[in-house]
Amino acid sequence: MPQAVIHDAASAALLAAATVIAPPPAAAQQPGDLVFEADVALMEVEVRVTARGSRPVPDLTRDDFELFENNLRQEIRTFEFVPRPGIPEPGPAGSAPAGPSPLESLSPRDRLRRSTFVYIASEGRRQDRIHIHRAATEFVDENVRPGVLVSIDGSPFTSEKADLHARLEEMLRAREGANFVDTVAADLARDFEFSSNVSAATEDLQDLDGLNGMFQSSVEEIADRAELYRRLRMYKYIDLVRALSAFPGRKVVVLFSTGLPIDEDNVDLIKALESDATRARVRFFVSDVNRLSASAPGGDAGFSLPANAVGQGVARLLFDARTEERQSGQDGLREMARRTGGRAVLNSNDLGEVFEVVERETGSYYLLGYYPQDTGKQGRLRRLKVRVRDPSLKVSHQRGYYEERSFTTMSQSEKDLHLHQALTSDTPYPDLPLACDHEIFRNSAGEQVLVYSVGLRSSDLPSVREAQSEQIELTVLAQAILAHESDQRYSPIIDERRIRMRVRTDEMSRLRANRASWLHLGSQLTLDPGTYDWRVIVRDNLSGLLGSYSAKVKVPKPAAGVNSSTLLLTGRIEDVGGNRNGRRRKGRAENVLVVDGSRFYATAIKAFERGSSIYLLYDVYDLDSETAANPPSPSLALYRGRQPLGRLPLKAFQTVPQPQSKRVRYLGALQSDGLAAGTYTLAALLPEGRRAVIRRFEVIEADSGLE
Repeated sequence: MPQAVIHDAASAALLAAATVIAPPPAAAQQPGDLVFEADVALMEVEVRVTARGSRPVPDLTRDDFELFENNLRQEIRTFEFVPRPGIPEPGPAGSAPAGPSPLESLSPRDRLRRSTFVYIASEGRRQDRIHIHRAATEFVDENVRPGVLVSIDGSPFTSEKADLHARLEEMLRAREGANFVDTVAADLARDFEFSSNVSAATEDLQDLDGLNGMFQSSVEEIADRAELYRRLRMYKYIDLVRALSAFPGRKVVVLFSTGLPIDEDNVDLIKALESDATRARVRFFVSDVNRLSASAPGGDAGFSLPANAVGQGVARLLFDARTEERQSGQDGLREMARRTGGRAVLNSNDLGEVFEVVERETGSYYLLGYYPQDTGKQGRLRRLKVRVRDPSLKVSHQRGYYEERSFTTMSQSEKDLHLHQALTSDTPYPDLPLACDHEIFRNSAGEQVLVYSVGLRSSDLPSVREAQSEQIELTVLAQAILAHESDQRYSPIIDERRIRMRVRTDEMSRLRANRASWLHLGSQLTLDPGTYDWRVIVRDNLSGLLGSYSAKVKVPKPAAGVNSSTLLLTGRIEDVGGNRNGRRRKGRAENVLVVDGSRFYATAIKAFERGSSIYLLYDVYDLDSETAANPPSPSLALYRGRQPLGRLPLKAFQTVPQPQSKRVRYLGALQSDGLAAGTYTLAALLPEGRRAVIRRFEVIEADSGLE
């Protein structure tokens, strides 16, 4: 039930010009995050140099390398050789092995820089768990050593094999319906900013415990938000890259998957993944678990052709469609691995093969750092090319990255990513100053409903002029996450609303000149009792400007005896006729602000111009049958400061009993002509006489505004 209200007595007609597009609320398991701006920061490129037989070459110097970005030679500002962790590399023929210095002799920071972080993730089916478990266990037993740290399902990175075995066993015994290790791979941290700020923060952390603390915090916040990403599956991998970017060494993601179809919705996001992975030094090594289902020329274990000709034709079409779908999924996995500098293992029933590829491809490497000379942000591919003096040596590195681009040139999928990352970030966005408020009511089924309102001052509204009018396009995205009371994770509730308005230019100018004029956007969500982390993002869809609001919201659990809603005050109601008690229309959620043919509009600002009407609404619940059928009249009191007003300026009131739901609804209207400007408190006494609900509000002089 979205609402768009301009809180200005002379501007009610503008509401009719507002077109509200309201997709249904989506419950998400996961989530979030940041808008990542590419500063002119140090770019680091991992370069692997090998001789015949894939033998690493460890004795090159900075002068042996040339680095190009889009064919423009770059100055190599930092240079480092990073040997394979824990295992000496063979040196040149006839020489001693060129092994690494013992990690114990390095500082904590250098130790982390020379480590390899392996994140194991799976989106396999239940029947794949045992195979993934076997492959991962073998990798842990044979390849985990000092300098190789592993995370499974977002667990802290560690080289302790006992901890990793315990985690693997836990995942193997996961409940029915749970994927093997997909909770974090499905949707990981949007809480690390991909900028110099993160680099500075990382430098302050001198040990693995500190980094794991940050990592675990992100995992706990967003691990169950996968539902949010049904739109664009690539979100989860981009978020995973950005979470791993906090770690200073090489990062490897080993992904077991049933496929990643490429379509028009995610091709731009694959480019974003490539860019972020290059900057964060993350490579994906993927394995297609579908190969575990042995296919025969006429089908597979779960598919057989009928005997009759018609049935065979239909079945053949289904089989061809399944084959095409599987091929599309493999194409996506192959593209993900290629763009991030990893490898794809797609045609093997041995899931352990992907770990063998990881071992071959993640040996010693050179780390070359440079500052890009081109600072453009047009979304171009910046190709990287590294050459060495000796042409007989083989050089491998990531192919490049896509530069950032302005909001107006983004594709729709990129804009969606931009918005949801802002929602799941802790970063405040001040470009669109917001005022937010909420009410708590119950619907006719007894469920708690959060009625929220978001206010933007008319003078702050961005718009684009078109002939004699101005176009306003906004998206409001709200998220409620039940606060953690233990280690249990809760699924966020997401509500998205889009508002499009065209306002005459002269009318918009008048509204902007009135500091008391606000645009109010409202909606409703059904929530279980509890304390929620509440966040709202508003974006101007024409410029990309963002505003944000965050707070704790408590949805109360009904107490013994009589309960009530909050006390809603608003400057606007309208007659909606037929839906007299706010009951649910077919295909629509119930609007708790519709009562007896009147619709109340929640507003974020409780400030009313003197002389205007102030409408009130509150409910009383859990009454006994007799009181619910024959409720008392409302008992109201008005205070200015601590002084009660002798005469309440109540010009109308109505009592609407609803005994079938043991609810009484009280409506009223106050006339503010005789109220001096100032702060007031309205109190409504509950029928049992011991408690009251209260609400403060402001009375202001016309055009005085509210700062």
